[in-house]
Amino acid sequence: MALGERHAEFKKRGAEVIGVSCDSVHSHKAWVERGDLMGVTYPLLADYTKQISRDYGVLDEEKGLSHRGTFLIDDKGLLQYMVVSALGVGRSIDEILRALDAVQTGELCPANWKAGEKTLSSGKK
Repeated sequence: MALGERHAEFKKRGAEVIGVSCDSVHSHKAWVERGDLMGVTYPLLADYTKQISRDYGVLDEEKGLSHRGTFLIDDKGLLQYMVVSALGVGRSIDEILRALDAVQTGELCPANWKAGEKTLSSGKK
């Protein structure tokens, strides 16, 4: 839902957001109907076979659960940024947006860089 609340910020940057879960399409539908996914306006994919999770390397085969994965993939299909964490660790939408901004500069950005600051490779704002 946190991504949904800030979905417009991703769209402004030309980014598409897609949610993937190992739950079924029926679970997704029930969550929407109950209001558990209020504000989610981006597509949700049901990875019921867990193949997407397996392909992205986030599936815990023993438990049959996926870790939380965030992937920024450019328009050429190249992975530019990836964070994988345990289920108990929530995502930072601010950090995802910061990383997206950094990727979109095409420059070398220092630690803790934020949009509008100088990059390492150009020294420009």
